[in-house]
Amino acid sequence: MIEAAIVVGILTTGMVAAQAAQASPLQASIQAADPRANVKIESKVLVERTEQDATGQTATKLYQPGDVKVIPGDKLVFINSYRNTGSTAVTGFVVNNPVHSAVAFTGVNEDWAMLSVDGGKNYGELIGLTITEMNKDGAESESVNITRAAQPSDVTHIRWSFDRAIAAGASGELRFSGIVK
Repeated sequence: MIEAAIVVGILTTGMVAAQAAQASPLQASIQAADPRANVKIESKVLVERTEQDATGQTATKLYQPGDVKVIPGDKLVFINSYRNTGSTAVTGFVVNNPVHSAVAFTGVNEDWAMLSVDGGKNYGELIGLTITEMNKDGAESESVNITRAAQPSDVTHIRWSFDRAIAAGASGELRFSGIVK
């Protein structure tokens, strides 16, 4: 079993990286006067459990990782809450979120999110992404490249590129899910 504190520490590392890259790859060019700096992101991770009550009815509940023992196989929900704290609309906003290696990605709520399976170098829809793996072939140990369709568990990064302006004072959430490996 994995202690909740360890899992939270591991997962927080990825979430902090997401916050630091909230406007990446444009971050380096953002000046203090750029309204994109006014969009603040708060990230959290919740543990999803399906439980039965005393009457036998099942219900899905979300818990803070510190409130339950987090174990391999647990479902996780990652939430990036954003808010434009400025007085003008923000355009061209991009959120990049790495998926920690301790988590197997299972899905994203927004159908406009793009995924990467190569460490954030290339993005696209999962159905169009492929993985190339080196495979040892037989006793001669020759390396053979094998290309296969990417699976959800191959996802390393998620990118949300806002095609609409985020109005002054507007807020929302971006969500994805995964399973503790």
